[in-house]
Amino acid sequence: MTHPGRAIQRQAASRCSPQRPASDLSTWREVGQGDFVVIDRPGIWLTATLGSCVGIFLHDSAGRQGGMTHIFHCVDPGPMGGGAIVAEIERLVNVLMRQGARRAGLEARIAGGAHTLTRGKDVGGQIAEVCLDYLKAEAIPLVQADLRGVRARRVVYDPTTGDLQISYPDSKLPPHRDHPSGLHDQTEELFR
Repeated sequence: MTHPGRAIQRQAASRCSPQRPASDLSTWREVGQGDFVVIDRPGIWLTATLGSCVGIFLHDSAGRQGGMTHIFHCVDPGPMGGGAIVAEIERLVNVLMRQGARRAGLEARIAGGAHTLTRGKDVGGQIAEVCLDYLKAEAIPLVQADLRGVRARRVVYDPTTGDLQISYPDSKLPPHRDHPSGLHDQTEELFR
């Protein structure tokens, strides 16, 4: 079962290699800013491009399910602080739990939070700090992190296994055992 976070969910266009028919390809879902998706069946990959935004990836290995939220809210300088960010993470946790995940069985991965403009406020770093503070406060183990820096990232996440792959512009994402052949052999395709 998939649970789109918003009524409109953009699905990445299928790309077919000459060796495989389209029916053999996994399903790809682009998770846009402010969206979240929860998946509990294999063969669906979540993907996003993260600049100053932060992606939180939660996985329940016992239930073989997981999800992603693409956080783009800034930290409010007023009394709300990171409240909107915490609400987005909580929304993901709550949907996972409604689908049978055990909160104690969740593990987290996190990526993004770049200071892409390299001047002014480090919005991405502030979002990342709120996310890390939340994970620590809720005792959700962090098993993988790729935060800050000055470059955008392209992420590909398998919610049923917890596998998170990250690529930067001018780099190549190594082919995954289940990726359609040729999908990740050129950076240009990742950052289109």
